[in-house]
Amino acid sequence: MLLRSSRLHQHLTGLVFAALTLAVFGCGSGEPWKISHPVSGTVTYKGKPVKDAELAFFPLDERFPESVRPLAKTKESGEFVVGTYDREDGAPAGKYKVTVVHHEIVVSKGGMGTKPNDLPKKYATKETTDLIIEVPSGGTQLPPFELK
Repeated sequence: MLLRSSRLHQHLTGLVFAALTLAVFGCGSGEPWKISHPVSGTVTYKGKPVKDAELAFFPLDERFPESVRPLAKTKESGEFVVGTYDREDGAPAGKYKVTVVHHEIVVSKGGMGTKPNDLPKKYATKETTDLIIEVPSGGTQLPPFELK
């Protein structure tokens, strides 16, 4: 009988340890930033689509490494598709601050260059932007970014 209760005790101790481990660390991946979900949207300024705007998505989850920086570039229609690890592969689930800049390319005899950002400055840095989005598991079509 003592042998049985000892085995039962060991079994129960193991189950309690497993339950505590799951409670503390969760049962999902410890690196949620490794899975991308489809994300797309549009950018307009003064009611018109913005072509060639560059978007950067800054994770609000501090566990995400600095290297996780979803990016996008708008098409002529103002539409964009986000990419993190590959072109247009989406973004990891979570909340993000979004920056948007647009630099017109200038070609002259001296070579190529860019003009200064011609969108409102508040959208240019993660410290000043008020664009905050959430990417759910499974992806999303974002509401339009209507810059003012």
